[in-house]
Amino acid sequence: MNSIMKSKLYIALVLFLGVSSCVTLPNQFQTADEVIAVGPGPEDMVVDTVSEQPRLLISCSSRRDSAAHYGEINIYYPSSGQVKVFKRYNEPAGIYFHPHGIDLVQVHDTLVLLVVNHDSRIHENAILRYRVYKDSLVYINKIVDPLIVSPNAVTGLLDGTVLVSNDMGKQGNFWEALLILKRAKIIYWDHTKCSVAAGKFCYSNGITNRNGKVYLASTRQNKVWSFDLTGGKMINKQVIAHVHGADNLRFDGNDLLVACHLRFLDFLKHMKDSTHYSPTTVYRIDPSTKKTTVAYYDSGKQLSAGSTSLIYGGYIYTSGIFDAKMVRKKVK
Repeated sequence: MNSIMKSKLYIALVLFLGVSSCVTLPNQFQTADEVIAVGPGPEDMVVDTVSEQPRLLISCSSRRDSAAHYGEINIYYPSSGQVKVFKRYNEPAGIYFHPHGIDLVQVHDTLVLLVVNHDSRIHENAILRYRVYKDSLVYINKIVDPLIVSPNAVTGLLDGTVLVSNDMGKQGNFWEALLILKRAKIIYWDHTKCSVAAGKFCYSNGITNRNGKVYLASTRQNKVWSFDLTGGKMINKQVIAHVHGADNLRFDGNDLLVACHLRFLDFLKHMKDSTHYSPTTVYRIDPSTKKTTVAYYDSGKQLSAGSTSLIYGGYIYTSGIFDAKMVRKKVK
């Protein structure tokens, strides 16, 4: 997409969302206990409690057009506060590592990290699979298929199969998001081939699974759903929450945490200008009762455009899409 078209779409989104956004923000800003410096663009993160020392794995990639390229999986150790970068081995020559959504899954005796990767140089979208070790990631393979057109998030199942959340039916077609056109599909990989698990979504985003259930968030449809997964198909669709601008999903016990962008106009401005704050709101969802409560709120002063939130060791950690930091706060 050329720069003129991008500018036109940006202006259209600003005008549309500026008029339509009237969502009430939470009434109490929660000051974080600590701001943690990590790589730029920590869009997604997962907890690793399987390895010798518990840690957070963080998908970091520069996501502003003006920024120099950076693409790494960072490691954060809650016990020491140390931040490291995974060394990656056995990758194909010339791989362009631009990670987006990630997931961590124990498949038999192998700890596997799944990484949504966008290689803009060759217009390739893929899911990269790595074996996870203490300080390194060892490349297994990549999943590439015509159905994986605009991957945003990914979730792995215990049998090694994978679900991929496309946010659009055609990558870069922001008119889909603007007009809420339901053209995005969720894709199931069965070790050998891909198929459609579910369809008719607009900007489907965070996805996770547990005990035969799949949970999916949509940024533009402002919903979180649950599904039963059977034979690679997501069926029995049920709305479990109405939340505006839903992004990534993570479990805390039996509840779900979902980071949300309540003011998408501010989000777009923050994408262009780091000094313009974009509120971060995290909701806790009880899938069984469908009760939704605020778990964390930041006006954007400490952390803007929060995209993932999780709880570990009595702290809630939240990371954002653009800035090189995440925050943590003691859970009351």
